[in-house]
Amino acid sequence: MTQELKLESGARIASIGGGPAGSFFAHFIHKFAKQKGIQLATTIFDGKDFLQKGPRGCNLCAGVLAESLFQKLKVEGIDLPENRIISRVEGYTMHVDSENLPLMCSDNKNDSIATVFRGNGPRFSTYQEVISFDDFLLKRAQEAGTKINSWPVWDIQLPENADQTIIISYGPKDNLRKTEADLVVGAFGVNTYLMQKIKDLGFGYSPPSTLSIFQAELKLGRENILENFGKTIHVYMPRAKTIRYATVIPKGDYITITVIGKKDATKDILQEFLSLRDIQGKIPFCQPHCFCLPKITVSPAKKPFTDRLVMIGDASYSRHYKNGIESAFLTARLAAETAIFYGVDATSFKNYYHRQAKRQIIRDNAYGRLLFSISDLISAVPILAQAHLQLAKKQQESRAPKKIRFILWNMFTGNIPYRNIFKASLDFSLHLSLLFNTLVLFVRKLKKNIR
Repeated sequence: MTQELKLESGARIASIGGGPAGSFFAHFIHKFAKQKGIQLATTIFDGKDFLQKGPRGCNLCAGVLAESLFQKLKVEGIDLPENRIISRVEGYTMHVDSENLPLMCSDNKNDSIATVFRGNGPRFSTYQEVISFDDFLLKRAQEAGTKINSWPVWDIQLPENADQTIIISYGPKDNLRKTEADLVVGAFGVNTYLMQKIKDLGFGYSPPSTLSIFQAELKLGRENILENFGKTIHVYMPRAKTIRYATVIPKGDYITITVIGKKDATKDILQEFLSLRDIQGKIPFCQPHCFCLPKITVSPAKKPFTDRLVMIGDASYSRHYKNGIESAFLTARLAAETAIFYGVDATSFKNYYHRQAKRQIIRDNAYGRLLFSISDLISAVPILAQAHLQLAKKQQESRAPKKIRFILWNMFTGNIPYRNIFKASLDFSLHLSLLFNTLVLFVRKLKKNIR
């Protein structure tokens, strides 16, 4: 059993990473410290400048803010300025086997969905004002009392005894500086060299399994985007060789294309996506203004904590294929609660941080993986895909069409836990309607073939 370690006034906290996870942690640690009546010295270390355009300022994310996250931010008094929102989309359009299904915010009692740039816009973009979402969060953390150190962290040394502090090395490589911290928070995601550094510390941390995806931002112009894609996010689930699913996200004059493959993506997957029948003629074969091959997590980390050190965001636990920013919010809050009210020792992180994350994220992801596997199966069998879409398109307010639209809407938005979506999918009347629709389609195809 590890020694119980508590934070007291004057304790030094170092967050490595200035993206949403680090900024949210700064928000919550100050909030909870104030409730407990202690003062802390917090610093965020990040060598990335979110005011830069292109890869230098980007955090490799599609930049879609779900309604559920907006509600959580509102409760915390974090109001995103309108000038940091690039577009407000009105819903999703699902494309399966050359058929499409619109799923609108207005039909699901939601406001519009916001799209943002994590940095200050794509490479070569000409935005005059500051539009970076990550910069907004980081500036807010700074206003709350957190110091921002613009140097990257290169090394972390754990103490021999738990009552000693952690030493971190930062700054230019040829002139490293050192500082001590009573608590170090790993908020740097999975697209960084620090993952291996943490693993090599030897306390049992195993990084999440990851999948490389393809992401590109192209400038098409607002009129072309409105004509070809309207004001919705488009989700494509093709019967393709390497593509599992892809999205096109409107962002002002730009679109963000995200392609998730059946294995690690390469830049060649873009050509396969642009060759899809539903895409041909809408997006020119051109070089994207920006493209990257970021990693997304497909499993939770193992033991993302030890005495005086805890990992949050993608480096620890994240919802399966969904809402990386919201997962950063959840894990940041849980880690801050643990640090202030329970302790910063490994036992405290295990008994509260890990246990709550297991209940809210890890177990729920098992339902998510099952739902996506079922979705893959349906997409691969044309008659099943058509039966589902035709039922969802029925406008009458009967139970089955409403239920299937509810399921699809929440699969795309991630507004509710996967377990709730799975429970909704067990509806008996829904399966009867789907069976009937499938049989009707099968008989029609059989008659057509006979003729």
